[in-house]
Amino acid sequence: MIHRLCRLADLPDGKGRLFEARGESIALFRVDGRVLAISNACPHRDGPLAFGDLAGLTVFCPLHAWGFDLLTGRCQEFPGVCVRTFPVHLEGGEVLVEL
Repeated sequence: MIHRLCRLADLPDGKGRLFEARGESIALFRVDGRVLAISNACPHRDGPLAFGDLAGLTVFCPLHAWGFDLLTGRCQEFPGVCVRTFPVHLEGGEVLVEL
């Protein structure tokens, strides 16, 4: 199921934003013209990834700095740990996420 989250123009480059859709808490990022979406909760202590620091395509949990690849959802420090990723579609200036 596809859900509209926001307008692309309202998503700042290099920052994360938090959205809710169908009970999912989604961290949405715009990085170098790409829009990527992952589950918002860090598996370690439920840190809000939407508010983490970005370095390239990696977001760092604001609680304990675990790094997650925005493309794969994998944690850099613990390769067996990951967060869910969501396909993103851009249509007519709108950001849509597939759940």
